[in-house]
Amino acid sequence: MRYQNREPRVTLLICALLLFAAVLGCKQLGKRNYNRSLTNRNSNATNGKTTDPLTEKSNLYIKQCVNKYSNSVISSYRRYASWLKDLDRGPTGKEDLVYGLYDITSDGQDCVDAIKKAKGMEPAIADLETAADGYATALTDVVAKIKLIYPYYNHEDYKDDGFQKGKAAHPALLAAFKSFEQANKSFDTEVDKLEDAVANKRLNELKGDSSKKYEYLVVDSGIKSKNIVRFVKRTDYPQIKVEDLQPLIDDFEKVVDDLKAAGAGKPISSFYISSCDEFLKASKEVMRRVRDRKQFSDFERRELGSAAGWMVDGSPDKVINKYNQMIQRRGIGG
Repeated sequence: MRYQNREPRVTLLICALLLFAAVLGCKQLGKRNYNRSLTNRNSNATNGKTTDPLTEKSNLYIKQCVNKYSNSVISSYRRYASWLKDLDRGPTGKEDLVYGLYDITSDGQDCVDAIKKAKGMEPAIADLETAADGYATALTDVVAKIKLIYPYYNHEDYKDDGFQKGKAAHPALLAAFKSFEQANKSFDTEVDKLEDAVANKRLNELKGDSSKKYEYLVVDSGIKSKNIVRFVKRTDYPQIKVEDLQPLIDDFEKVVDDLKAAGAGKPISSFYISSCDEFLKASKEVMRRVRDRKQFSDFERRELGSAAGWMVDGSPDKVINKYNQMIQRRGIGG
């Protein structure tokens, strides 16, 4: 199985899906995406709606596309690949277990519409819009192919036709998965840049305003936590060094301490702050595991890269899971 280092909920104990290819001696699909944060609060906001075009553009890409579809499609790809002995060859009808694949709840048209809307907004961002167009095309294709074959596996119809439909559908399905994986990688990279620009813009707007200290720290915590998750996601596990990770953790921990002080008297802030603490703990677990050279057990290795991977202490799976929870709770307590 070919590994894509950049970039994505399944419960499969298959080596090909394990998170650390270099450690475990096997190849894998792309890693789980981390969720993106929506920046709805803005100094130009009126009646709860932002008027900043860069923020609105970012939110369209994030809410309607990245957070809604990227992980879901990659998870379906992983599910499908997990039970095939040879991914390129596809199903043979001799498999011991047939997991099929995950369905996608929507058809992708909401993402396509959002991309069209964002493209018509200023400022124009050529590289991002090109990547978005590629993502829209790949998403539409892969969702259609998933929905075409999902009932066949879900109803176990392969037991009635000797896997003929599954075999016939495999080449186009695999091609669609691979195309989406590449399009998602390009799109996510560009959205990442836009998200950074929006966050830093918002940080500058809040800087120096003592009445907005808590809001400032929420944005800053998002930036600094993302630095950690980006590092553990983009760095092969054997290449993670304590001296590189520790300063990122220290920066984030300082913000969390300041958040706790600034959030005193704000009951709702506890939701977000508690999630920051959980993310901080997961990040420290990775650092300690690397520092102490603690190997993953056989059971832990089987969990990594699956939906249960977040339960493995000291794993990037857990760091990404806790980061995603942070982003979700930010809308409640941030």
